[in-house]
Amino acid sequence: MVAGLDYTRFLSESALRRQPNAIREAGQLFLRSSPSTISFAAGNPNKSSFPFKEAIISLIDGTTIQLDASAMAEALQYSSTPGYLFISNSNCDSLVFMFFFISQADLLEWLKKLQIRYHSPTDFNRYDLCITNGSSEGLSKVFELILNPGDAILIDSPCYPGSIDFLLAYGADIISIETDSNGMNAEHLNEILSNWPKSKGLPKTLYTIPTGSNPTGTSMSFERKINIYDIARKYNLLIIEDDPYYFLQFTKPEPSFLSIDTDGRVIRLDSMSKILSPGMRLGFVTAPIPLWQKIVYHQQVTSMHASAISQMILLKLFEKWNLSGFDEHLQSIMKFYENRKILMIDAINKYLKDMVSFHEPKAGMFIWLKIHGVEDTRKLIYEKVLSKEVLLLPGSIFFVDKSKNYPYVRVSYSLCALEQIEIGIERFSKVLQEELIHL
Repeated sequence: MVAGLDYTRFLSESALRRQPNAIREAGQLFLRSSPSTISFAAGNPNKSSFPFKEAIISLIDGTTIQLDASAMAEALQYSSTPGYLFISNSNCDSLVFMFFFISQADLLEWLKKLQIRYHSPTDFNRYDLCITNGSSEGLSKVFELILNPGDAILIDSPCYPGSIDFLLAYGADIISIETDSNGMNAEHLNEILSNWPKSKGLPKTLYTIPTGSNPTGTSMSFERKINIYDIARKYNLLIIEDDPYYFLQFTKPEPSFLSIDTDGRVIRLDSMSKILSPGMRLGFVTAPIPLWQKIVYHQQVTSMHASAISQMILLKLFEKWNLSGFDEHLQSIMKFYENRKILMIDAINKYLKDMVSFHEPKAGMFIWLKIHGVEDTRKLIYEKVLSKEVLLLPGSIFFVDKSKNYPYVRVSYSLCALEQIEIGIERFSKVLQEELIHL
């Protein structure tokens, strides 16, 4: 354990009870066996029964990556729970990939290189990584790692509704912390904690989307992160850093919570969905080893591991691109979304000026509009805007308390055709003009 932190305090009752899966742990016996050992241990299907042989995947730059027969056989088998690690063991032709295998060129090593390259943690040896079926699976496992039903958790307000809905269903006591143009408001966070009722136990964790936040599009400044980290130290909180839009920053990236974590109190979630493909369902959790181990135990008995085929494709992509090629790809998609953001901002300034206020996003896919003169946007969106063949999301779905009125809408510039951006905003402006006239 990291000196100074007792991780037992942070674990939920279910996490405290979690133990390694016996069959998966038994796989380590295979690694220690002699080459002549005949294994009757694994219950894996035989690779000879698989109908798939190989695959060639064309990339948008005209090049290809290939999954030959050997790679395909590996990708179609069970894999290691934390992430893809490959071995061809001569003593077992069936390739027992369901256990913990070690290779010098595995996907986990590439992802660890990414974390070191972009975040430069103060001591990366205290962390480990677990690849998950998208960052959503990782997030749900992190929540269950820490929270018992009824436990308090501090979150951004507004916040991603997927997180809100999970926490509500889980029975968590959600404490909403105000946000501004720099993300979670450190003063409000400190006020909540300093006035916390003595009859209730302090929260164990705070959850934030610090970069290109969904829904507000705001990014937390480095100064704000330092302030919040200091508060987390003062009240002994874990920080759940959910950062799927980190690689979609339009300016110089701000240091992450992971990069300033001197205590081992940050759990970071990354996603390949926004930069490669959401259909691949690949994310990864970076956590202090005592917490990481419990996440792995949980995954062993639920999803077992992320898609091995998706992991193999990503591994082949890293082998082809190296980190320099990955950097080039990131720059390309950043420019792609920045161009869309600029078009959206121009359209908003042209058609919605004086009717809305907003902060220009420094990252991500979203703009958060406050509609002047409208108390709540639900009826406006669902009954009037949709009838004009344009769709936005009302702000209410991003708040815990949906009984209140919220004059906000979230607009996304990620998916619609470029020529539709101005058309859609113009349609919205006409509805808004009619609404404001009749107030």
